[in-house]
Amino acid sequence: MKSRFLRAGAIYGVANVVSAGVPFFLLPVLTRALSPADYGMVINFFLLVTLSTSLAGLSVHGAVSVNWFKRDGIDFPRLVGTALALATASTLICGVLLLGCALGLKLPLDLPPRFWFLAAVNAGATVIVGIRGALWQSQGAVVRAAALQIVAAVLNVGLSLVCVFALSLGGEGRIYGSVVSAVLCATLASWLLFANADARWTAGQGDLRKLLRFGVPLVPYALASALIGTADRFSISSLLGREAVGIYGTAAQIGMAMTILGDALVKAGSPWMFGQMSAAGTKSRLRVVGATYALVPIWLLTALVLWLLLKASGSLLLGAQYAGAIDLSIWFLVGGAVSAVYFNIAGLFFFTSKTEWLSLASLGTAVVAVVLAPALARTYGLTGGALAFLTVQLCALLLSWLLSVWIQPMPWHRPVLALRVLRGSWSE
Repeated sequence: MKSRFLRAGAIYGVANVVSAGVPFFLLPVLTRALSPADYGMVINFFLLVTLSTSLAGLSVHGAVSVNWFKRDGIDFPRLVGTALALATASTLICGVLLLGCALGLKLPLDLPPRFWFLAAVNAGATVIVGIRGALWQSQGAVVRAAALQIVAAVLNVGLSLVCVFALSLGGEGRIYGSVVSAVLCATLASWLLFANADARWTAGQGDLRKLLRFGVPLVPYALASALIGTADRFSISSLLGREAVGIYGTAAQIGMAMTILGDALVKAGSPWMFGQMSAAGTKSRLRVVGATYALVPIWLLTALVLWLLLKASGSLLLGAQYAGAIDLSIWFLVGGAVSAVYFNIAGLFFFTSKTEWLSLASLGTAVVAVVLAPALARTYGLTGGALAFLTVQLCALLLSWLLSVWIQPMPWHRPVLALRVLRGSWSE
């Protein structure tokens, strides 16, 4: 088990560093090519992309991944075809709603209306790419799933650089590069699904109901999660302006290093976790508990090491205008460590398909975020916003864990035994 897990973790780690790390990799370039105000526009667009994930795509990639393990007795290719149709329809609906908001509401994002619609397109296309990647992940095709991530990342970076420099589009070029690359990759992912017979050009009402049963309860969860992750940046943008959000967003992008690592581990470990949860017996659940406890100090130590490395070499990473983001990034790195632990707890809700309870935890946390972020940002400026981000991540972890104890009872009260069982299975 150990060798397979380490191999998968290494492959996903490399893929995540390349793919999810696109904003991080572009930092040294964009912070020298763009002013904080222009970079703030880019940050605001991707805030809107994050909010769009609550509706665009309806999280069908997660449903496809879970149903692969329950594929006996269902027409799985038809379900995948239905998922593609639902992802496309929900993306268009989200885009129209956002466009209506841009034209009818005065919101402090300072973005042209076309970018509001494109934010939904970007989010929905990413979900379609995620269907192909999640299915390969569930099928154990680790290299293929990682290769798709890397292709998407390379295209994203390449088109962004072409638009920013060759076409002299500045901050708008970064936005166009991301949208075009997402659409091209979604087209490729769809073709691969049909070419590999993992999807069919049919849709079933039963499949649609199943996907909606999974995805609709996740809408408030996804919206709440988006607010949890962006309330601080919206507060900074509205209270301090686009230039301030450029500095603040740079620090947040640095903190993404922890999210990248946490997501890599979740992708590598979710098949193992679902397998343990499916198995009968107490030992299987003890292994899951032991793994969760063991990761807490590891994530915190990783965050601290990354921050110390950044302090030593930050001037090489960022332009002079963005130097203030280095000290601020410690809050985001520690917050990312907390989020990495939260990902493990969230997996319990996805396994049981009781995602509405995860939505409840996220909604409670979102309320805290919406109230706390503007209050702290107004009082303490950029540091207040970063402190709000960390506090909200802790709140999300605590609420989700408390609900998981009720929804999916686990031996959390036996940490020593859980770690001992995990160590024993790790050596097998």
